[in-house]
Amino acid sequence: MPQGVTLAVLCLIATVGLAGSFLYLPALPMVAAGFGVGEPAAQATLTAFLLGSCIGFALYGPAADRFGHRRAFTVAGAIFVAASLAAAMTQGIGQLVAARLVQGAGSVAGVVTARATIRIAMPADRSIQAMAMLTAVVSLSPAVSPLIGAGVLQLADWRATFLVAAALGLAGILGGRLVLPRGVPVMAQDRPGRAQVTILRNAQFRAALMISIAANASFVVMMAATPFVFVESFGLSPAMFAGLIATILTVFAAVALVSGRVSARLGAARPISWAIAPLLLGAALLLVGAWGMPSAGLLALGLLLLIGSMGLMVPNAHILMLDPFPAFAGTAAGLAMLVTTAGGALAITLYSAVAAGSVAGFAVYIAGCGAATLGGWFMLRREGT
Repeated sequence: MPQGVTLAVLCLIATVGLAGSFLYLPALPMVAAGFGVGEPAAQATLTAFLLGSCIGFALYGPAADRFGHRRAFTVAGAIFVAASLAAAMTQGIGQLVAARLVQGAGSVAGVVTARATIRIAMPADRSIQAMAMLTAVVSLSPAVSPLIGAGVLQLADWRATFLVAAALGLAGILGGRLVLPRGVPVMAQDRPGRAQVTILRNAQFRAALMISIAANASFVVMMAATPFVFVESFGLSPAMFAGLIATILTVFAAVALVSGRVSARLGAARPISWAIAPLLLGAALLLVGAWGMPSAGLLALGLLLLIGSMGLMVPNAHILMLDPFPAFAGTAAGLAMLVTTAGGALAITLYSAVAAGSVAGFAVYIAGCGAATLGGWFMLRREGT
């Protein structure tokens, strides 16, 4: 099958899990009101999804390397569809949290398989551009998903967003059956149990992983907290909020696409340095917009710069993490996503405990998450990458 068609299908299956997570974001305040719970309890549904994703990442990458990406993806996709249907039928916040946990476990297959397949099946120069394209499309999934969710909410309640997620899951399964490899040869001495130790000992992997963790923490806190910051505190409508998130993530996607073209010529490490200045400026605007003169506009601009600059970081960090491990790319991708997602779940949990309900707390917290990417950047420079 032509590489362009394969990449298009990989982008499709990689977006299914994120769509399932973020379709209902505009309805988070409605979920809280409908079940009679507060903001932290409603945000627990997102935390549960991330924790379920951690379980999935721990199991899926090694399983795909051992038994074949096509078979593993089909099983995980079926779990995602079943959990989405269960979430649509829940009668209490506890049931919804449980359904989201299982949904998260099934959601991870697409993004792990897509990244591993790019590393395995494409030459180095093409894989950099393909990874940037995948990152851009994946980032647009949570941008488009709230818009779709807002549209669904005009016709039905929040439960219908999970029915849409189930339909997307079925489409992903069909697409995966068309293009995914049946198996990836892994040498006996590189079986996933030992491979994970080898991967974690690699300094380049650890440095790029730190960037990925901090960037993902910024992203998930933004997605979990901004419905309350902009809709409840500043009075934006769900549609206006969805448009704002779509704009921020569209900028991220555009930067990621440009980054892919540049990185194919200059390497994956250099463009990461270009993100530092706009990232720090965005962090500063967030603090001013919350503390100096509270302003939804300044907060939005700060998020635009902070998240947008990560388009230079995230796809290149993924390339740097997977590049040393062609023999077990699925395990490397799964391990990276496991640690990154666990970091995101921890970030939301800490945010709910110390900063939820405060615009100033949101600004300080997300600015700190963004600035933490500098640690990985310094580590890469120290390694001479």
